[in-house]
Amino acid sequence: MSRRVNVYSIGNAIVDLQLKVSEEAFSELGLEKGSMNLIDSSEQTALLSRLDSKDINKASGGSAANSMIAVAQLGGSAAYGCLVGDDEFGKFYSTEMSELGITLYTNPAEGGSTGSSVILITPDAERTMNTCLGVSAEFGPEHISSKIMKDSEWLFIEGYLFSTPKGQEAVRKAVSVAGKCGTRIAVTVSDAFIVDVFGEPLRETLKYADLVFANYTEAEKYVGSGDDVIGRFQEEFTNSVVTRGSEGAVVNFDGVRSEIAPVKTEAVDDTGAGDMFAGSFLYGISNGYDGQQAGNLASKLSSRIVSKLGPRLENDHLSDLDSIKVQIAA
Repeated sequence: MSRRVNVYSIGNAIVDLQLKVSEEAFSELGLEKGSMNLIDSSEQTALLSRLDSKDINKASGGSAANSMIAVAQLGGSAAYGCLVGDDEFGKFYSTEMSELGITLYTNPAEGGSTGSSVILITPDAERTMNTCLGVSAEFGPEHISSKIMKDSEWLFIEGYLFSTPKGQEAVRKAVSVAGKCGTRIAVTVSDAFIVDVFGEPLRETLKYADLVFANYTEAEKYVGSGDDVIGRFQEEFTNSVVTRGSEGAVVNFDGVRSEIAPVKTEAVDDTGAGDMFAGSFLYGISNGYDGQQAGNLASKLSSRIVSKLGPRLENDHLSDLDSIKVQIAA
């Protein structure tokens, strides 16, 4: 299938507020390391007041948004459906996404507060997210673009959308439209708590998925603990990607199972690593790569994300992308 847009994704629009904290400071907060916590604006403000926020790194994000940025940085075409407010964070988000080559297909919500996430990064490179969805919680079926869907090879759905009633409605509408348009459907589980708390709508949607992304913990939550978690997950989903952090990934795509080797790196911050893997993989299979090649590309670029602060590649990581693509596709 050859269409104008490689991937049309739907998900939350979140401004990431990243800051490094010591193990001692983190332990005083009483948070579960590596968790994703949905909080309200007052809780987020209270959290920031307890931290030294002068060195906050700000970036436009959201899981699926990070993946679409990866597609665009690799030279692919990406579209993103989300909802921002008409506040300062919303203006920042819209401007930065435009500069990255991604158009937002919804107008800012008047009087709305753009979602944000305080991401705490401990010395072991683990990240703990504290997210206030803001107006993203209002992203619904009315925001799905049938026009963009018809132009897209893939629809990519962020699992975090299942955490709100309107998000679940948006997913159902998007899946229905994709089916009518012949657009293939990819879904990322996003987080283990999505399986725990929103397992029913997730499982219903995955019946229609042509490709499923999960990390090992998410896959285990989905199929249950025991032997051969990845094998059982792959039995459930013919096309799937299960990432295993420093142990690489296992890809099952178009009937071929591939072991993807990790790329050794010094971990600084794992924020966005899974998002980069999904975006790079989707770019690959939309541009003639097989599952092994797409997985190798995703592994290499994910290692670069882990080696730095922030969820995306910066200028010093972009100059050799063309040569990397040529090498992997050879």
